[in-house]
Amino acid sequence: MKKLCRSDVMKVYIYYDCSWEDICKIEDRFGFPHCVTVNGETCRPVDVMDEDWELLRETERRGYIKIRQKD
Repeated sequence: MKKLCRSDVMKVYIYYDCSWEDICKIEDRFGFPHCVTVNGETCRPVDVMDEDWELLRETERRGYIKIRQKD
């Protein structure tokens, strides 16, 4: 994935493949805005800090989300 903006932040879209309760927990943990389309994707790109990247990838590996890069 390509880093954008500052060197310690990456902008990506998140597709949620879990319950609304889990979505709220993930948004709260990573500081994502509470904005999800009817298709289950974040309304706009979210900022992921470098220190959160590995945990977010683990969340993806467990099947709760899919990380998407859009141009």
